[in-house]
Amino acid sequence: MRAEMTGGEAVVRALRANGVELVFGIPGTHTLPIHRHLAACGIRHVTPRHEQGGGYAADGYARVSGRPGVVLATSGPGVINAATAAATAYADSVPLLVLSPAMPTDVQGRDTGYLHEGKDQGAAMDALVAWSARAGSPAEAATAIGEAFAHFATGRPRPVHVEVPVDVLAETGEVAIGVASGGAQASPGVDHAAELLAQAQRPALVLGGGARGAGEAALRLGVPTLTTVNGKGIVDERHPLSLGASIRLRAAQDWLAGRDVVVAVGTELGESDLWGPLPELTGKLIRVDVDPAQLHKNAPADVAVAGDARAVLEALPARAADEDLTAVRDAIRREALADGAPWLDLVAALDEALGPDGVLAGDSTMAAYYGAVHFLPMDARRRFIYPTGYATLGYAVPAAIGAKLAAPGRPAIALVGDGGLLFTVAELATAAELGIPLPVVVPNNGGYGEIRDQMRDAGIDPVGVDLRVPDLPLLGRAFGGEGVRIDDPAALAAALRAALERPGPTVIEIPA
Repeated sequence: MRAEMTGGEAVVRALRANGVELVFGIPGTHTLPIHRHLAACGIRHVTPRHEQGGGYAADGYARVSGRPGVVLATSGPGVINAATAAATAYADSVPLLVLSPAMPTDVQGRDTGYLHEGKDQGAAMDALVAWSARAGSPAEAATAIGEAFAHFATGRPRPVHVEVPVDVLAETGEVAIGVASGGAQASPGVDHAAELLAQAQRPALVLGGGARGAGEAALRLGVPTLTTVNGKGIVDERHPLSLGASIRLRAAQDWLAGRDVVVAVGTELGESDLWGPLPELTGKLIRVDVDPAQLHKNAPADVAVAGDARAVLEALPARAADEDLTAVRDAIRREALADGAPWLDLVAALDEALGPDGVLAGDSTMAAYYGAVHFLPMDARRRFIYPTGYATLGYAVPAAIGAKLAAPGRPAIALVGDGGLLFTVAELATAAELGIPLPVVVPNNGGYGEIRDQMRDAGIDPVGVDLRVPDLPLLGRAFGGEGVRIDDPAALAAALRAALERPGPTVIEIPA
């Protein structure tokens, strides 16, 4: 049905038609024509304290809810503030819509000194996301939003940016609101993959983030399985067939190299997953991905299947799950302990506090990638969200807020280093304002500990990595929450339980 409406109303009605119930954003002069219609269309607005935090919150919301996250940022500084979050979502294939006003049609590209004017914000965003579209009318604004949701539903769900000039937001025109539909299906290449897998003596399955939602189909195959960090928990990590999110460890890679058929699903097998190049595989490699461009990237496939992960896995033959994985599992654990042993007490407390369906938002911190990744078991009910590819500092706190808004009944915990916390520390105020029970666990090593270690290993006198850390518990209280310092590991689980019952954030400082 077509109707007359302004560009601002067209934007909001298109969002609502495509299932959007919540947007993250900081209102600005140029967003007012959009904000005018949010409440009337039943869309909740959550205000972060910085657009980057809003982007991470939308990212966490998307990962936990399975629905696209939406950031509404004003033109110029607002949308550019959200750029790092958009790039993080791009690296990890998270469905994120960044929506912004743009320069008026008669100003764009003229360098006139208009408020919030930049050289070309659309081009800046286009360099970081799947695509950026500029709407020239209210109808085009609604169409662009519909195309964004169609992109999320049918392809690799990377973020997109839609900008609407401020004059178009105020302009009235005839608009038809469309709703995205569709879904990827398995390709004909499945038959060849099924034949190869049926003949395998020592198959292995590698699941990346693109296989999320396909866990049952994967386990049905009866094939030993390991995952990337983005794929952590797709299959129950306590299952006898699971080797965990261990693909970066040499023990797992050596085992993988000796398999006669490896099926890699929804993963680019990138350096950020492997912490180095993929070792040479002696067997055949089957790759399955919704994005055809990924099928030969980093490791050329012997059999390439472009299609939906679950549909493809459901079409492959099952086998008896009778392989003893004790030796490789023990080797993986021994290697992981070399870096992860200091975090075992922390992980045990997190395991208890998260319960059966909790969400842990990890920052780019040693406690997450050496500790939680390898020793905190996840399954289809629990969720570990983490900025794998872009390795962003400051992700955890706002992402945990987004996760909690996506699933209010589930516990959410943020795990962030003292250095990373200060990137988005203002979002503690957002959690306090929302009354979200949010433990924020902060291992304090006085700065950027990983980089400090790398400098020392390289024979460089540490520079720029030893920081003056504020009183972290006091910081939690200053933002409207609570804060405690825990020196006894045995007391951490109780502190986490208390924080999960307390409205607002609780900063829990622990020694690193």
